[in-house]
Amino acid sequence: IQNISILLSQNKAVEAEQELRIILQQHPKNEDLQAMLGHSLMMQNKAKEAIVVFHNLTKQAPNSANAHSELASALLSIGNYIDAEQAFKKAVTLEPSYSDAWHFLGNLLMQRDEINEALQCFIQAERNDPFRQHFTNIQQLLKKQEYFLAEKTARKILKLHPNHPQALHTLAKLAEQVKAYEEAVKIINLALKYSPYHVSLWELIAKNLAHLGLFEQAINAASKVVKYNPDSASSFMLLATELANAGKFTESLHALDQAIILSPNIANMHIQRGHVLKTLGQREECEQAYQKSLALDKINGTAYWALADLKSYCFNETEQKDITTLFNNNKAPKSQAAQAGFALAKHFEDNKSYDKAFDCYQQANKLRPNTLYQAKEYQENCAIVQQHFSKNTLIKQAVSKNNNPQATPIFIVGLTRSGSTLIEQILASHSQVEGTMELYSLPRVVRKIELLAKNKGSSYPEVMAKLSADELNAFGQSYLQETRVFRTNKPYFIDKMPPNFHNVGLINMILPNAIIIDARRHPLSTGFSNFKQHFARGYDFSYDLNNIGHYYNCYLSLMDYWDDVLSGKVHRVQYENMVQDTENQVRALLSHCGIDFEQACLDFHKNKRAVRTASSEQVRQPINDKGMQQWLHFEHHLTPLKQALGEKTLLRFEQYL
Repeated sequence: IQNISILLSQNKAVEAEQELRIILQQHPKNEDLQAMLGHSLMMQNKAKEAIVVFHNLTKQAPNSANAHSELASALLSIGNYIDAEQAFKKAVTLEPSYSDAWHFLGNLLMQRDEINEALQCFIQAERNDPFRQHFTNIQQLLKKQEYFLAEKTARKILKLHPNHPQALHTLAKLAEQVKAYEEAVKIINLALKYSPYHVSLWELIAKNLAHLGLFEQAINAASKVVKYNPDSASSFMLLATELANAGKFTESLHALDQAIILSPNIANMHIQRGHVLKTLGQREECEQAYQKSLALDKINGTAYWALADLKSYCFNETEQKDITTLFNNNKAPKSQAAQAGFALAKHFEDNKSYDKAFDCYQQANKLRPNTLYQAKEYQENCAIVQQHFSKNTLIKQAVSKNNNPQATPIFIVGLTRSGSTLIEQILASHSQVEGTMELYSLPRVVRKIELLAKNKGSSYPEVMAKLSADELNAFGQSYLQETRVFRTNKPYFIDKMPPNFHNVGLINMILPNAIIIDARRHPLSTGFSNFKQHFARGYDFSYDLNNIGHYYNCYLSLMDYWDDVLSGKVHRVQYENMVQDTENQVRALLSHCGIDFEQACLDFHKNKRAVRTASSEQVRQPINDKGMQQWLHFEHHLTPLKQALGEKTLLRFEQYL
């Protein structure tokens, strides 16, 4: 028997069958040998012969749950679902703790859309999993951040059960944690072959596909989660998230509504619904959603800040007291207290209590958790970019394809809070330009280049000098392919991601036809605007006035460098000029893009498109100068920012005061 097991493990099914038939002549009643014969036949795609063997085995051993399960699997392979179901049910009746049989029965019932019955089978499979205690231990190890031991435990399980979905899920989760998203997807796809209806696997693959920018696949995976777990609000929340990631906000709102029907009392769901309504420009319903969230949870700085971030919302006396209480609550999570502080500061600023407002802004910024800006390291990174995107390197480009049917990207770069959303809205109001959202597509291209560089024994951006025109073109095409989900058939589309000012050289090399716009604003104006903005993610520099000044100077230095080595490539829009001389600035902007002037670009505030940025409310109003000089009310508090910027930088922008 041991020799035959070795043959089967080596996929030598024909040799195994031959030996088994000889031995069975001497031991015709041996159940193990008969089962192995059935396996060898299945490996040779001789399912009908295997069914005969397993059927005889169930007659010989009618109380063997394993025999009935083997028969069921063979019947399933030829599409005989009715008899397969009966055989699986017989197996779990004989042995109620037979985890694998419950699992396969669940798969079969799912295949027939008998979802509720299938889910009960999966519950039984998990409840009777012989490795269940191991996964309890794995969860404890993960909480302790003992990742090596968690992986080691999962791999031990896989040696005994190579397809175990939870063990593979653990490995995929660990891969995701180190941003090895491709590896995570590979592991999950392997697990899904054995467990095609495992909800946790579909949830995890949806998130990893989104990390990779594969939004349509992510939506498909999230839709599977909804189908296989339709009574869970979290299923619809996942779908809503992936739809929003792909810019499908109306569909995302519908999914959120379904989630709230299932679980109406979860405060965060109403916040997320408010965010989508804000993006869609449905202001009244947006406010109602945020207020509903507050009614459900008072320790809710996120909702208070969301209301304040509508820019024109006025807190009443009761709301102000509640915000103040939360802001001063030392037991509240720092993230919630910080957002309450930003909201309270906005309230004081609106009421012209500027000293009180600044004090709250300062305290709120200090409360902001997980800010990791390292000034020296950031400056070194900017220097490395300049070093490796030299004039000689930038000469090398992807082959320019003037007849490329894909759209031309318009990148809007610069500092946050510098008028980039205004420029986006102006351009998106043109009939030939597609407005999208803040896209993470180019940073994902950078990640792909980093992986390639590692394989070449190099690093990014050093590797750029070593890439061929074909390799550069492939990265450009990868970017265009990922962004396709956000586009229709317009010849131009916008990619507004301010930190892409780092990537001007990369854009020029992989997308030589791309258009680049630098949105710029007076450093004190944009600096203070960043200081008083609570960003959902990123922008760690913005929570300290010194860091803001340092970051601004790094930005200036890098943009000056691009202007030197790529003369004329970047078109600069100074916010103050755009506000004071709008038509001429708009005409110059459109001219740089190579498109004709359209009146709709001046009437941008009438555009009903979805806008998913902090400035979404402002760009739905006619252009005005309300925000330009707000920082002057706080000037005596901004000495650290002025010192960090330095006299040279401030003199450079003196004309815009």
